[in-house]
Amino acid sequence: MPEDRTTQQSNLCSLGPRPQIMTGLFVSLLQDHFADADNIEHAVFRDRLYVAGEETKILIEDATVWTPDRTQKRPAIIVKRNAWKHLKRYTLANTGVTEEGYVGHSKVWRGSHTIFCVAPKGGETETLAAETYLFLMRFGPVFRQYFQLLQFELVDIGALSQLEEDSTHYVVPITVMYGWDETWNIRQHVSPMRDVRLSRIFSTYLDD
Repeated sequence: MPEDRTTQQSNLCSLGPRPQIMTGLFVSLLQDHFADADNIEHAVFRDRLYVAGEETKILIEDATVWTPDRTQKRPAIIVKRNAWKHLKRYTLANTGVTEEGYVGHSKVWRGSHTIFCVAPKGGETETLAAETYLFLMRFGPVFRQYFQLLQFELVDIGALSQLEEDSTHYVVPITVMYGWDETWNIRQHVSPMRDVRLSRIFSTYLDD
């Protein structure tokens, strides 16, 4: 049975999902997994553990700071955010008025990150991908509940191919999709504008 590996992670309760927060979340979870040999199912990576700094034997970082020369001969895991989209059929214009007079609103979002598993040899890359996707798949339900997401699901394991940025390495992309609802309250402090005229809006641009 999978054990809870979120004890070192911070909940998303204060800010909710944000692009940098979600990227950092994936990076942190993968760094923690590959930092302890007891976590590693595939023996070949038990002596290629992650440590903070340049001495790490496996590079795990955000795609916005990664370059091929940083990988060198090491395996690497690169995390990249994809587009986020709101789900119109689940979106509510408002959720009612609270006792304090706030009008509640909600919007449901879906996003994904792709995790690129990179290594110098094809077989090594496939093994690294297997270690990574099994971790994300098995602990997905735990992460979904702990981080209060509507969805956290492994949805795609791409084909093995040569890395475009460096033909001496292979890559397998793994995509994880997640969903959440963004909720907020609006309290109106002033009365609505009942008389809005174009002449008033464009008065700045009109001649005296």
